[in-house]
Amino acid sequence: MIFFLLVFCCVIVSLTAAVSAGTTQVHIARFAADNVTVINETTVTYQWMETNLPVMGDGKTHFYHQGPVFVDDADPAREEQLRWNAAEDKNVQEKDMGAVRGTNLKDLCDLVGGMAPGDVVKIKADDGFTKTFAYENIYTPPARQGPMVITWYHDVDGYVPEYRTGMRLVFFADNSTNPWGIHAFGNDDWRKSAASEYWYYYRQGDEKYPTTTGLSIQYVSDILIYSTNTTPGKPAHTTTAPVAAPTQAGISPFAIVCALTICGFFVNTMQKRE
Repeated sequence: MIFFLLVFCCVIVSLTAAVSAGTTQVHIARFAADNVTVINETTVTYQWMETNLPVMGDGKTHFYHQGPVFVDDADPAREEQLRWNAAEDKNVQEKDMGAVRGTNLKDLCDLVGGMAPGDVVKIKADDGFTKTFAYENIYTPPARQGPMVITWYHDVDGYVPEYRTGMRLVFFADNSTNPWGIHAFGNDDWRKSAASEYWYYYRQGDEKYPTTTGLSIQYVSDILIYSTNTTPGKPAHTTTAPVAAPTQAGISPFAIVCALTICGFFVNTMQKRE
């Protein structure tokens, strides 16, 4: 029984480590208008991206998103404006994404045929979380939004999987709309760059607060393009770029504590029964 429990604990630790590790490759697929038929797909590693596609970021310039602005006002209209925070001077410097490097989402989409106006792309994390974005924000982003970049390097952590929140979607906004002159992707930047259906809010009871940190998807594993192409033509064709075996990430202390606690509980229970 003790042997079984030890094996069980090892499995728990392994699964927890796998979930918390940064992703090292991404699957890209383009679907026809039926959202089922695959027109083209490929899988690429971060090593392949760095070698074969333009690299975004210099490893020195920091990029920021903006968190919720927790302010209230008796006037609903004024309250909304305060929360969008056009001045971009609240909860920004605290949301430093680091001096990250990565690959333009547009370049990754082009690997499977690209997008056209009316198409949307769903970015999926390996834990199942998804966010959907429009063609315009990927192919013709305004400077205040900047390119959408799948980052695989962090100046402190290094490459994924040591960069534990990577691959991560980060918006490389310009430095024109905040008082510090930093590259910050503010809440109002997104309001003025995207259709309202793509805005993101942090919700607290009946209150909702705009934020761009919620757009920064971590552990990106899939880029899924849903096109308006009604004539997919030939059966799905798959192109596969060289894929390196993922490196095992470190095991988190939390996972170890949880596993040992479970083991201790079961062992203690068995001793009491004896």
